[in-house]
Amino acid sequence: MNIPIGIANSVSANFGYDVFDTLKYEEQSNFDLIQIFLNSGLLNDHIYLKKLQNYLLKSNCKPVYFHAEGFLNHEFQESEYSRKLFEFVSNFDEGKLIIHFDESAHLEEMLDVISAFSDHKPVFYLENYFCSQGKINAEKNIRKYLALFTLANSQQFNLAPVIDIPRFFNASREFTIEEALQWCFELFNYFGNRGIPILLHLIDAMKPTQERNSYCTIGEGYIPYPDIFQFMVKIRAPIEGIVLEFEDKINPLKSRDNLISFLSK
Repeated sequence: MNIPIGIANSVSANFGYDVFDTLKYEEQSNFDLIQIFLNSGLLNDHIYLKKLQNYLLKSNCKPVYFHAEGFLNHEFQESEYSRKLFEFVSNFDEGKLIIHFDESAHLEEMLDVISAFSDHKPVFYLENYFCSQGKINAEKNIRKYLALFTLANSQQFNLAPVIDIPRFFNASREFTIEEALQWCFELFNYFGNRGIPILLHLIDAMKPTQERNSYCTIGEGYIPYPDIFQFMVKIRAPIEGIVLEFEDKINPLKSRDNLISFLSK
């Protein structure tokens, strides 16, 4: 499988998450795509934002995914932040906007938000996200996430999935490794059977608590990535791309090498 692999601007954590530092690193290291977190501070910095817009529009840039702050709910929809966000992202013909799933919002509320923004240029990418702790809450969250896609699909809304694999293996979920694996497989099967492309968010860590100081190269931590990618290759899961969300510039390079190895088996 030949899957585009890219980075988030979190790799520039030591440089204040400067997007231009990330763009330079992405170009030098020849990654395939980039994810940019558009927080309210950045959206309010009009000079920086205009400079970024001009750079992305004029350069022969790789695919760009914009990541919103907040959650898919009415609070986001009605905020001044979302107005500024869509005003910026709508400048790009192939805008891709990632936002977190809100486990506390009713399905009708999230569908209402999706419907309200359905005429905007950006394609909505919904990233799995857990707020509550424990296995029972995690299972309810995942089923609700899939139910939202079923409803959105039935109403022909353009909604794309982002699967953050490490979240299934975080100690707060209280899943065993095998249980977390099975949930990953279920999501791959769900979207694969419907031909819906998936964007993956990845890191690896030495400990299930996933503190940032325990981050490590993909395949060298406790998350069973060889099993995950073996399953993905076996069922030919429709993976649109992979975003590495490390906070340094060494782990992404080594991780890309390991991912290419996993995908070639």
